[in-house]
Amino acid sequence: MMMPTASAQIGWVAKAGRDPGENDDRAAAGVRRFAVADGAFTSARAEVWAEILVRAFVGEHLDPFEPAVLAQLRAQWQHEVEQPNLPWYAVAKLQLGGAATFVGLELDDDGWRYRCCAIGDACLLHLREGQLLVAGPLERCEQFGRDPALITTRGADESHRAAVWRVSGDYHPGDRFVLASDALAKYLLRHHHNGSAVDLSAVLGDSFTDWVIAARAGDGLDNDDTTICLVQA
Repeated sequence: MMMPTASAQIGWVAKAGRDPGENDDRAAAGVRRFAVADGAFTSARAEVWAEILVRAFVGEHLDPFEPAVLAQLRAQWQHEVEQPNLPWYAVAKLQLGGAATFVGLELDDDGWRYRCCAIGDACLLHLREGQLLVAGPLERCEQFGRDPALITTRGADESHRAAVWRVSGDYHPGDRFVLASDALAKYLLRHHHNGSAVDLSAVLGDSFTDWVIAARAGDGLDNDDTTICLVQA
């Protein structure tokens, strides 16, 4: 029996005070693969690294945590960011490398199974009829902090390996998967654990930007780049 195609909606809003185009998050959605990456603001050309990660996972069906793949992606980042005649301070920052958190979801064509890999505080939430079944790598809003685990462009940096989170399981028709960058993941987990889950369809069906602005102003959503990929099975 053919498995119905999942649908996905993506929304993203830059941190207040920044130009709308100055967003270090990236998201991508395919037929069976979906991803969100949150580029670390303090790293070099984080938006380029985030784009490379989501594009590799969704478009090329690659696992960015596999050593050979990661080496290839790091070389790609280096090639894309190295430009002639850069000022000395830009060259110096590039030497620090890019960094990002990441969450990628794959729906299995062979049955109602899913797989997810992630690092840091970009999170997956698996929902069924409004109930939260699985969340990770972080499960509660209290776990979010200022120094999440990151996957970086630095060739000798293998510190991320112990922090990679993987999960797999079954899902049902009608289930939802939320892939969210840290500010939104923290906000959604707080509401789920407080018994006041957010109606994500209403949020994305109207104006995501307006909703984010209102949630920042009056409901405790942290002022940070805010990105979601909502997958409907």
